[in-house]
Amino acid sequence: MFNLFGKDREERKAGGAGAGKKPVPGDAEPPGKHPFFSGVGSATPVDGAEGDEAGGQPPGKNTRELETARGTILVENYCPTSKLERMGVDEGICMFSRHDPTRQLKSLVHVSKSDGGNVVAGTHEGKLVSFVGIHYPSERERWGKPGYSWLFELGAIEVSRNYRKLGLAEAMLGVAMGDPGYDDKIVLTTGFTWHWDLEGTGMNKMQYRALGIDMFGHYGFMEMATDEPNVTMDSANLFLVRLGEDASFSRYQRFASLLFANEWEAMLRGS
Repeated sequence: MFNLFGKDREERKAGGAGAGKKPVPGDAEPPGKHPFFSGVGSATPVDGAEGDEAGGQPPGKNTRELETARGTILVENYCPTSKLERMGVDEGICMFSRHDPTRQLKSLVHVSKSDGGNVVAGTHEGKLVSFVGIHYPSERERWGKPGYSWLFELGAIEVSRNYRKLGLAEAMLGVAMGDPGYDDKIVLTTGFTWHWDLEGTGMNKMQYRALGIDMFGHYGFMEMATDEPNVTMDSANLFLVRLGEDASFSRYQRFASLLFANEWEAMLRGS
């Protein structure tokens, strides 16, 4: 459910906030929809998956000071709840909160307190100017299955209207995905057109969609096909997935089993 607007494409190609990150296969072109995985089945564990929960790197604190025309902005992951609760929120953060910054802050505090929750915060002079929220998927969604503690959702990303074109979206994604704790995990994110600030950016849906694929692609996310109704509601919607470089094949299989509820469609894509 991202809403972002960082540097434009020409600036990113020339370097800047994304410089120095790990190369992504096919980085020259935005990734297209990935073919469906083999081994399609139910969401029950496959052979060997019972021991799949152990191991991997623990979460790691990651920070970056971003020098911008507005001054130095601190970007940090796992922003402490106590710090979030004391923050002001820039009025330009408005898309998810329906122009109620207090409501948005409460939501982020909730994420920071939750098991596995990770708030990546961009702060300037004690004020929240951008954020990313990463958490376990809701149990109400198909992704929120028991026993999938290695599956995370990047639920929201927003940059204040007053702090755009400074590279903040890229800096937050870099800080978030630079955490080795996600190297053996799978992270998904959805981009729904009704959350996009098309008015504020002057873009149309397809331009904004291309921006999302391009930017997230630089941090290991690729577009995947699914029959999830909220995703298929609009052809411009996005469903992006980051498969950690150390994630086991059994995790790939189990995640693949969630992509299609329609068994016939699943069989066709798995063949």
